[in-house]
Amino acid sequence: MSAAEIEQTLNTVEGICETAAIAISPPQGGPSQLVVYAVVIPEFGHRQEELKASLQAAMRQNLNPLFKIRDLVLVEALPRTASNKVMRRVLRDRFISNQ
Repeated sequence: MSAAEIEQTLNTVEGICETAAIAISPPQGGPSQLVVYAVVIPEFGHRQEELKASLQAAMRQNLNPLFKIRDLVLVEALPRTASNKVMRRVLRDRFISNQ
């Protein structure tokens, strides 16, 4: 399953402007874990845990019930290249450095 397919599903959740899905390899090994960066509509009042539960439910219903979001990171904007592509490597590096 591609990141684009995951993001397309997550972007349908109420309160979400856009998302970026990245895979993180745990330091102790094992399968990659899903981390979602999300830009939320400013006036949207849900807390992070409620939003994470909504995103998880959308993935369970529309993609694969076995996929689990390890972490949700709320950001004001996603980093982009000059051609407007999301820079997932930058997001991955940020997440790893904040661990």
